[in-house]
Amino acid sequence: MKFLQLEILNLASLDKQGGEVINFEEGALGESTIFSIVGPTGSGKSTLLDAICLALYNRAPRYPRKKGDKNQSIEIFGAADASENNRLAPTDSRNILTRGKKEGYSKLTFLANNGSIYRAEWHVRFQRVRYENAKTFLYKINRNGGLAAQGAGSGNNSNRMNGSSADNQITEEIADWNDLPNIIGLDYDQFLRTVLIAQGSFANFLTAKENERYELLEKLIGCEETYSHIASEIKKSKDQAVDAYNQMAASVEAVKQNLLNDEELAQLKEEIARLEKAEKELDLQLQAITKELQWFEESDKQTQQIAICQANMEQEVDAVKNMQADIFRLQLHDEVQPAVNLLQELERLVKSINEQEENILKSSTTIQGKEASIAESEKALALFKEAATKAQEQLDKTLPLIAEARKLKTQIETATPTLNEKKEAYDLAEKEKQAAQKAVADNALDIQKSEEETKKAALALKTTQDEIAKQKQLLSLATQDAEKAWEAEKAKTDGQNIEELQANKSVADKKLQDVEQAIKVVAHLDAAQEEKQKNEERVKTLGKRNQEIDEQLGKLTIEALEKETKTLQKSYTLMVSEQWEIHRANLVEGKPCPLCGSISHPYHTDNKQFEEATTELSQLLHAKEDMLKQQQTLEKKLSGERKQNDGEIHSLQQRQEKLLKEIANYESEWKALIAQYPKIPKDKAELESLLPIYENKAKEATSKLSQFNLIQKEVERLAKLKDKAIKEEAAYESMATAKLNKAQEKASSCDKKLAEQKALTLNLLSQKKSKEEAYENASLTWEKAQKEMEELQAQYKQILNGEEPDAAEKRLTNAKDEAMKAVDTQNEHINHQQAELAKWKGSHQALLAQNKTTKENLQAKEDELNHWIEEYNHTSGRIIDRSIISEMLHSTEDWNVLRREKDEKEKAVASTTALYQNAVKTHEVHLAHQPSKSRDELLAAQQKIQSRSQRNELIAANAKLQNHQEAIKQLGDKAETLKLVTQKKDDWTAITDAIGADGKTLRKIAQCYTLSFLIEHANQEIRKFNSRYELQQVKHSLGIRVIDHDRADDIRDTTSLSGGETFIVSLGLALGLSALSSRNISFENLFIDEGFGTLDPDTLATVIDSLAMLQSSQGKKVGVISHTDTMSERITTQIRIIKNGNSGSSHIEIYP
Repeated sequence: MKFLQLEILNLASLDKQGGEVINFEEGALGESTIFSIVGPTGSGKSTLLDAICLALYNRAPRYPRKKGDKNQSIEIFGAADASENNRLAPTDSRNILTRGKKEGYSKLTFLANNGSIYRAEWHVRFQRVRYENAKTFLYKINRNGGLAAQGAGSGNNSNRMNGSSADNQITEEIADWNDLPNIIGLDYDQFLRTVLIAQGSFANFLTAKENERYELLEKLIGCEETYSHIASEIKKSKDQAVDAYNQMAASVEAVKQNLLNDEELAQLKEEIARLEKAEKELDLQLQAITKELQWFEESDKQTQQIAICQANMEQEVDAVKNMQADIFRLQLHDEVQPAVNLLQELERLVKSINEQEENILKSSTTIQGKEASIAESEKALALFKEAATKAQEQLDKTLPLIAEARKLKTQIETATPTLNEKKEAYDLAEKEKQAAQKAVADNALDIQKSEEETKKAALALKTTQDEIAKQKQLLSLATQDAEKAWEAEKAKTDGQNIEELQANKSVADKKLQDVEQAIKVVAHLDAAQEEKQKNEERVKTLGKRNQEIDEQLGKLTIEALEKETKTLQKSYTLMVSEQWEIHRANLVEGKPCPLCGSISHPYHTDNKQFEEATTELSQLLHAKEDMLKQQQTLEKKLSGERKQNDGEIHSLQQRQEKLLKEIANYESEWKALIAQYPKIPKDKAELESLLPIYENKAKEATSKLSQFNLIQKEVERLAKLKDKAIKEEAAYESMATAKLNKAQEKASSCDKKLAEQKALTLNLLSQKKSKEEAYENASLTWEKAQKEMEELQAQYKQILNGEEPDAAEKRLTNAKDEAMKAVDTQNEHINHQQAELAKWKGSHQALLAQNKTTKENLQAKEDELNHWIEEYNHTSGRIIDRSIISEMLHSTEDWNVLRREKDEKEKAVASTTALYQNAVKTHEVHLAHQPSKSRDELLAAQQKIQSRSQRNELIAANAKLQNHQEAIKQLGDKAETLKLVTQKKDDWTAITDAIGADGKTLRKIAQCYTLSFLIEHANQEIRKFNSRYELQQVKHSLGIRVIDHDRADDIRDTTSLSGGETFIVSLGLALGLSALSSRNISFENLFIDEGFGTLDPDTLATVIDSLAMLQSSQGKKVGVISHTDTMSERITTQIRIIKNGNSGSSHIEIYP
């Protein structure tokens, strides 16, 4: 990621009209590897970093407010002031808007790691009395269909195109601002650690307590929930593996319940063979009886079918009889169809004659109307001709007056320019007179004003001289006071040795830590031994209970019951299904059943015996289901308890192993303490009595060291104040000289100006008199010319009543032309009317001829119809007339439907008669093969055979054999699965034991490794600044020590570091963290806002050189917010924040 350009408007003190623009890729900023941001305190240096963060994340280091924060952080008692109700929370980023401004923004253009250029924008507005919500935008910038590589400017519209040529076209498209963390590759916190290191965040990690570093390191690296999530997932996998193992083990035990030994299996097979043989013999007897019973059933069906066929035949014959009247009408309709066609043609001709006569009448009326219209048009033509004659006469009469008016108009137009020239001369003379009079008056005022300014300048000169003398005296006294205070504070540390104080503190801290560790070891050792004994007793109790549960589970036969129930359920469902009924009805005695293969069918016709068998099977099924449910409920309860006990035993065993290790570790630690302190007591109370003694010694050593450090810091502060006072005194001397010279120049300038203004007075008075005389002459000349013009204009208005001659001539000519045009138009209209009249008369004659022809055709058709009726009555033997034919013509009946209905009914009579005859013949053939026994005798014999059947016993025996065979197969299938789930359970249990169930152990291990990487990166950076210091990680912890190579590799606590030492180490950590956090993401910018003032000049120079080298080593351009003059001198490329006087506003300049 690379910053290209930053735009700011009305943020904090940066309120330049039109906004500020910083281009990081052009000019001095583009060429340098390091630059500083300099300016007085409060000028707005940190505002630049706030603007970058707001554009990218809508948050900033000084404004970290998140959604949901309250608007007030101050408790107010009573009614709040109106202004307080609208006040933002101190951490609200909208506070950055410049007071008194209505809107502001921050726009950051950058090159992303994906090669695209984007512009992120943050806008804030203040409306009347409240702030609007901040708005964010993101634009992707392209050039010529590709990416814009340089100079991407700002804009607010999507798909906007700029540039004057094809090579310079830039387009912008709106992108989703919420995708910025993905585009950048960092969230807000990671950005502050990697790209922008804000003020006050350097030493947070270094000075944190060891137990606080876990949380800080997780936040720095961004993995707060990762380790807990990993541990949770591992524990979840372990629980699933244990559940799978328990279920598989229980399943294997259940399957074993269905296995039979060799003796039981042989007995079962013998029983099945005996039952099958008996059933086969019974099936043969039942098949013979069933075949004879089927004859009686077939006879009943045939008798029923004959009755149905006879009823259908009679019904169809009756239907034909019922439509005889319709059949007669259909026959008549077909015979008179020619007459119907003739009558239809007659009615059409009559209708046509009526329409023709109606049209003849309309035509006659139209002809009369057109003749009357022509007469009216000829009258109007005469009136138009009269109007044209009058218009010509009026034009001839007015033409002489128009010529006279044109002559006067020419005279007026000739005199007008001369009149205008004289008016302009008059106006100019009046202005020059007024200007001369004003110049004389202004000169008098200027003389008076200059006299007052001269007096003020003299007074200001004297005041300046007095102020300079007084301020010089005050600055001299301040310098003397600063030197005395510095010398007094420096004297307090004389004779003290920092190395000795630090060594004393380290020894005291070490002894205190050892006493605390001894107390902790004794307490943990006692607690661990007590917990170990309790756990052993609990494991024994749970083991005994598990033996009792295993005995109860071993007596259950759930899987065997499930097999038997499933087999019985299938048998029962099949026996009561509709399909079963069909198969039972189709059984033939002596032929094998397609379902079971038996040739004896005892239930073929004996429904009573079949119902008893199904009832007995249903009762057996319900009994087995009840027994299965009871065993399943008990098995679930016992397995749940067994699983819970196993889990507790497993946890206790793991805990016991940990306790043994802990006891061994504590005993090892105690031995180490004894070796160091042979007389140390093992009693906890005695150890605790020693604790206050060593705590006081540690506090005393720490206090002495802290007091020495405070004095040193105060000496450094006073030295800075002394240097500042000397600089201020010298700076004031230079400023005072310049100020005095300026006051003297002002007084001299005022005297010179007054003399010049008095000399100008006489010249201005002479010019004023000359301009007044010229004005009087110009006024008389213009008044005379104006009077002559008014006389000409009056004569011109009287001739044509003010009308222009050209307009009058045009008006009269147009009137004449319009009258002549009306005459011509009326003539054309009359000619058109006469042509239309002739056309209508021709059409009228054609209609009369057509009407005559149609009447002749009508009479011919009348004769033809009468002849047909007479001929039909003579030949058919029936008498019809025109009314019958008309009825047939206008009938609404569908004759085709009636014809199809007649044909269908006649076919149905033939079909049903044939079916009835076939049924009678088939039944006669069937009666010839009647059995010798009656139906009742056959049914009694069938029931007697079925009562001897043992089919239910055969079904149960086959089910038991099938369960045994299925159990053998399942045991083979489950053996490998059981082995796999056992291995999986053991693996996940081992992993859980290693990292802990809550993730804390994993978290500590991982963060220790992370800290080691961080320290490695930090030491690389620290060696660039100062080879004296090196960070060291306390083994197996997050503790940090500092190795001081200049003090014989002394290992120092971080709290013993001075301000400058703390800064160097913290800066190294920050740069190392930046490299560690960025991982594989490239960032070409690094901003540091931190106080470099604690460094001595040599170290500061080394730090600056190292930061500048980051461009070549890490590809980073570094920007440093400078708080010291030394930084400004060493880093020549600068973004200067310059205050605009005492107004509270600032502006930006790039130097050089």
